[in-house]
Amino acid sequence: MVARSLCRNAAGKNYIIFTGPSITSLTLFEEFEKQGIYCCGLLSSRKSDCTGLPLSMLTNPATPPARGQHRIKMKGNMSLICWYNKGHFRFLTNAYSPVQQGVIIKRKRGEIPCPLAVEAFAAHLSYICKYDDKYSKYFISHKPNKTWQQVFWFAVSIAVNNAYILYKMSDAYHVKRYSRAQFGERLVRELLGLEDASPTH
Repeated sequence: MVARSLCRNAAGKNYIIFTGPSITSLTLFEEFEKQGIYCCGLLSSRKSDCTGLPLSMLTNPATPPARGQHRIKMKGNMSLICWYNKGHFRFLTNAYSPVQQGVIIKRKRGEIPCPLAVEAFAAHLSYICKYDDKYSKYFISHKPNKTWQQVFWFAVSIAVNNAYILYKMSDAYHVKRYSRAQFGERLVRELLGLEDASPTH
């Protein structure tokens, strides 16, 4: 599994790993905990492996609770949190105490109370959001289904974007101004030896 491979050097360092729904699972988190790796992940009844989790926490109540309200179930160090904010959001974590409180700050609605695990997840999710806001159009448009392929192409896309940032900071950008898509295409062609690498071309 990709998550196990990426975290193989994190054992025993008490790192906190944040995961999306396709990776979040009780089995994986318990395995990581034995290695000294702690986790906080968004859970989806459709996308996540929900084996071993209580069904009562995976179904929505007939009447929606008030915004900011949450339910918690615990097993050992593991907490399953169901938090409501215009929709039900579920989190699985062994990195944060479920009794510790946090807040989500919304521009129009002010502060919305939440467990600390939710606040921490939202803070780390912002890194991805900032990346998406900066480069909403990717040179690599291939969208594979397998997780390891998604991670690979995402890493390649980040590398190309980082190269583009360095290019915009260099003198070459003032000689020939390429758009993000043009730069990505030219970079690939140069790496394949299909074009001269001179910045004046």
